[in-house]
Parts: sequence; structure tokens; C-alpha cells
Amino acid sequence: MRIGVINTDSGKAVALELGDRWIDASRAWKDYHTHVEGADAPPLAHAGDFAAAGWMNRSGYRRLTEFVQRHGRLEEYLLPGPHTFAAPVRPGKVIAIGRNYAKHAKEMGNEIPDEPMFFNKLPDTIIGPGEAIVKESWAGRVDFEGEIAVMIGVQGRNIAEAEAKEHVAGYTLLNDISARDLQNKDKDRGHPWTRAKNMDTFCPVGPVVVFRDALSWPFEEDIETRVNSEVRQQGNTQQFLFPIPRLIAHVSRYFTLYPGDLIATGTPEGVGPLNGGDVVEVASPGIGVLSNPVVEV
Repeated sequence: MRIGVINTDSGKAVALELGDRWIDASRAWKDYHTHVEGADAPPLAHAGDFAAAGWMNRSGYRRLTEFVQRHGRLEEYLLPGPHTFAAPVRPGKVIAIGRNYAKHAKEMGNEIPDEPMFFNKLPDTIIGPGEAIVKESWAGRVDFEGEIAVMIGVQGRNIAEAEAKEHVAGYTLLNDISARDLQNKDKDRGHPWTRAKNMDTFCPVGPVVVFRDALSWPFEEDIETRVNSEVRQQGNTQQFLFPIPRLIAHVSRYFTLYPGDLIATGTPEGVGPLNGGDVVEVASPGIGVLSNPVVEV
């Protein structure tokens, strides 16, 4: 069960995977509410809207896909390929967890934290698969940091670890692009990392969001980052210093989490620089491949 946003000739369409094909969920969503619910459909522009409506689960997936296939109407909703995807979600906020893999903390010369540490990625940094990461020549070294991100499905504050699962809608991939020279300069001065982490295009996300119900809980998934097809990072979520329930509980202690918000769970060891002309891929067997070219200006 995967949901994404596909570029079409008439604009962007929220799409659901059905077997090896993709259906126009934006259109099906509207028709379902009209013909079954007898009501206007709430907005559906990205995966966060689907989650906010309470549909990002097996029941919601089944209701919409059965509606699409009823009375032989499947062909009406199929999106013809080849498909190109946009960012699957437009989150209100992105919270990135730092130093959640012990080996990454050590490679960066940092101590292992005794509680989750986090920073923000501004929503305007988000780009989708295939879009270019822009490396400003004056910014110095710019690094990749491949991560798995959790998408929130149910609003909550002060969420207990035991209840964290019910607030997860699904999972996607994220590349926490970082202007490393700027980050180190700001760290030395005791300043926050905001500019180093939040230049335009510094948060590729995608290619899709996989429903929580489609993967295991506790969540266990491999992650790999490749640059020009060469493997640079490998890890598994079982190596987290702080597992997903702890992250959700900790972050929600400080502010409310809303449907569509993303928590980037940290990056394994092996981070390194990107150069103009590179292609960087973040890959996970259960989610897919997030691929982006790098352009230097």
C-alpha cells in the first residue's frame, strides 16, 4: 500500500498503487464522496490530506480501491505511464533527528546523546524525486544524509511511547542535505544550524509514502545511500539509538504533531560531499528509491 503524487498532463494527481499500476486517487476520492457519501470531498492534494481524513490504513485503502474496481470502472481511473513523481507530502513541519546512529555520531566527532536531539527543516526546502539539488558554489562542501522519515497521521501532543504507533501514517525517504562548511562554522560560533540545513532544495522527499500497515511494527527496514551508483551509506532502523516510539514521544512533548508532519529519523555513518553532475539515491526495499541530480551554480 503506497501513496504518491504523480505528474500528469493536467497537473498533479494523488495516486494509489494497485498491483503494478497507479490509480488517480484524487478523482476517485471526489467520486467516492459524491456517489457513496453524498457529500463534497475534503481537499486531497497530497498524502497528508489522505492521512488527516483517517483513510491511511487498510480500511481506507480497501474502500477506495474497491470503489474504483466496482462495475468494471478500473480503466477510468488508471494513470497511464511512464510515471514521474512529485514530493508525496507537503508537511507543516519537518523535524530532523540528529545523531540517532552511534557510528554516525562518532564519525562526526560528536558524543552519543542521552536523549533525542533535533532540528528543523523548513517546508520550503522540500523537493520531489528527480528534482535537482542546487549546490551554491559559495557554500563550500555540501553533504548527503540519507534517512527514513515517519509521516504523522493523527494529531497529538505529549504522546506516550505505547500510543506512538497509532499516530504513524506511514514512511518515506528523505535526504537531509547539509552545507557542512557553514554548519561547522556556525557550530564553532555557538550558532544554530538553520542556514546550513535549510537552503532551497535541501530536503528531497519521496518517492512515495508507504502505509504503516504495510510494514512491520516494531519498524525494521534497511536504508542505503548511493552516489553515482556507488554505495556510500548502509544502515538499518534496528541500529537507532532512539526508536520511533521514543522519537514521537520526545518530539511531541514540545509541540503538537499534525497529519502530514515528518520526523526524519537520522542518518547512518558514511555521509560525504556532493558535486555538480552527481546523482544521489536514497533507497529502502520497503519504500523505494529517492533519486536526485545535483546542479552546481
